Amino acid sequence: MAIATLMATCAMFLIMGWTAPAFFALAISIGGVVCIASANAGNTSQDLKTGFLVGATPAKQQLALIIGVVVSVIAIGFTLKGMNSALEEFQPASIVMDIHNLPAGVSVDATKFERDRVPITGADGKLNGQDVSVAGMTVVNALNSATVPDGSYFYNPQSGKVEVQWVHGIGSRNAAAPQARLMATVINGILTRKLPWGLILLGVFLVIAVEILGIRSLSFAVGFYIPISTTLAIFCGGLVRWLVDRAAQKAGERTDESDVSPGSLYASGLIAAGGIVGLLGIGVKLLETQGYISPGVLAWGAKIPFLVKADWLSVLMFGFLAASLFYFARKPLEAEKK
Repeated sequence: MAIATLMATCAMFLIMGWTAPAFFALAISIGGVVCIASANAGNTSQDLKTGFLVGATPAKQQLALIIGVVVSVIAIGFTLKGMNSALEEFQPASIVMDIHNLPAGVSVDATKFERDRVPITGADGKLNGQDVSVAGMTVVNALNSATVPDGSYFYNPQSGKVEVQWVHGIGSRNAAAPQARLMATVINGILTRKLPWGLILLGVFLVIAVEILGIRSLSFAVGFYIPISTTLAIFCGGLVRWLVDRAAQKAGERTDESDVSPGSLYASGLIAAGGIVGLLGIGVKLLETQGYISPGVLAWGAKIPFLVKADWLSVLMFGFLAASLFYFARKPLEAEKK
């Protein structure tokens, strides 16, 4: 819904000649409103179903939903801001540029950068212990430029070139945002008239073919543009579900999904725990970047020699996690035993 809204909105902007940079932000704002409205609509339908099962009244549910939306906006806003700051990197760069005659797609950032020194990160994503001064430098942003890669940079007026690249946390290798990149590609492509419509039409006909084959096109399309590093875990979860259904069939048990199943409850707990632990990790990283604790002081695993490059341990623990999911999915609930 968000992507379709963006395409329709940007097409109307293009027809009316609204192609200034301000309309890029307006388009994503409109898409965000539609996206949040769709999410709340789905959430409301689930709330009403759950409320009916437990005997709640719709009026009080709507009041709780409004409170939840307000609290979520505040909590998620601060979380995203902290995440963007905690995962940011500063990498060395060397690009000659004339600040008085910037290339197409490059503009000066009006936001004032408050820090005087920044830590430099190497190609491996680790701090190399070097801090450089950015005092007096100008922050410039590059987007769809033919000469400067997309990103934020620190321009040194004394040397006449860009010396440091500012990699924001969200959208970096530490927190890839494929959905955001897809939306940015759609907005920039349509408003700058550089969208490869051949690929868009190819995707349309591919979806039609997928639907004819009886495959859910939405799931297929989402898995198509999300990185394999993300979809592989989803595939492993589906594989465990297939093994559970197969074991249930051999045992002569029902395989249809119930409202409350041990596998669903355990998987929900894993999702919640993953989110909580991830936020704790972001909090630790933010404390490191703000100087409250020393970098790597809590990274106990990095201090054990045989764990530094022990990829086998990660695979082993992932296999243990999959085995535990299979075990608890096959274990009946206490209510089912009775």
